[in-house]
Amino acid sequence: MPRASSPPALVFLGHFYGTLATARCLGERGIRVVLADARRWQRAAGSRYVDERIACPPVTDVDGFVAWLEAFGRERPGHVLFPASDELAWVFAVHADRLDPLFVRYGPSRDVITSILDKWRLTEACREVGIDTPGTYCPVNDPAVDALAHELAVPVMIKPRSQVLLTSGSKGTKVDRPRDLPAAYRTFMRENPPVDALSSRDPLLGRPIIQEFRPEAAQGIYNLAGFIDRTGEHVVVRASRKILQRPRRLGIGLCFESAPLDVRLAERVMQLCRKLGYFGIFEIEMIESDGRFLLIDFNPRPYSQMAFEMARGMPLPYLAYLDATGQHDALSRAVLEAQAESSSGATAYAHTLLLSLVIAGQTLGRHAGLGIPEPWARWLKQNRLADAVFDRHDPFPAVLDAAAHLEHFARHPRSFVRSLTR
Repeated sequence: MPRASSPPALVFLGHFYGTLATARCLGERGIRVVLADARRWQRAAGSRYVDERIACPPVTDVDGFVAWLEAFGRERPGHVLFPASDELAWVFAVHADRLDPLFVRYGPSRDVITSILDKWRLTEACREVGIDTPGTYCPVNDPAVDALAHELAVPVMIKPRSQVLLTSGSKGTKVDRPRDLPAAYRTFMRENPPVDALSSRDPLLGRPIIQEFRPEAAQGIYNLAGFIDRTGEHVVVRASRKILQRPRRLGIGLCFESAPLDVRLAERVMQLCRKLGYFGIFEIEMIESDGRFLLIDFNPRPYSQMAFEMARGMPLPYLAYLDATGQHDALSRAVLEAQAESSSGATAYAHTLLLSLVIAGQTLGRHAGLGIPEPWARWLKQNRLADAVFDRHDPFPAVLDAAAHLEHFARHPRSFVRSLTR
């Protein structure tokens, strides 16, 4: 348990599943949780473990958000900051000189965070420690794109070099013919313009990367998730496989299964963290192809399916909190306990509500002669499940979650259905 004088935690973005998992993990251990959000009554706001809910500007308004943080910190200093997104991790690091006197800011420097969230710099760092990545190219100008159109095998993906503050939310565009690459690249740049806060520091961050397309990404992603402390000595890691995402080609994970830990790969990931200078919670996504693991993403923060790791005996937000507040003996004990994975823990993770809609859609498709449904109902019965939202001890977030999806369906019925069926 934390010390009686331990500071409260300040969490953000209540609609994120990682925020809900953070609030539950800390609240269950007696740590006061304050949720700051620009929107009211998002999922985490309904949790019994959130002690206080306050309004704040959206993080997309960086100047306004940081000014609000400073005012809050002056009035109520000492909260432990938990970034719920890439944007927050970046903002906290970039404005560390303004935030560190007011908060317990747990996280590495701006250069470290930028090296992780910049896909090109991350690719170069992976190469130096022996971690494979898909073929990735960073054209510095339009003639370089034209040249690549004659050299690269297709299909390829055009992706943002960084997702930080990207208002379009685009994950990427697939290009199937070489001659289409220059026009597709220019269109992507026009639809995903450079973010001033990033491009002012590095103009090339505004130029997308081109990456070889790997169809295996739609069938399953190998995930390594865990925690590494400031010293780099206290480490805990679990492996899982993403087996269903929404939408299917490029989307957020809907179902995960536990997987054997590739120890050599985990050691290289730890080398990557130490080389970059990263510490804290992490999630690494990899494509498994022909016996190779290709790193495609590094999330330096709480992430969507973090409740799965918690249900497997790895309380990641609590470990980060202990390290942030200097409770080193308690951290050592907690890490040792987390390293001994329980055989009675969860074996799978799912957003049960959305998966139920997938099953219903496949059943209707079967009756309409549109194919054989996948055996998801059987999969649910075969596994000890960690749910994305539902917790019988904390039921109200599931109500808010269902309401949010119902609102999405009412406003955008076609896109909602497509996200479940494609």
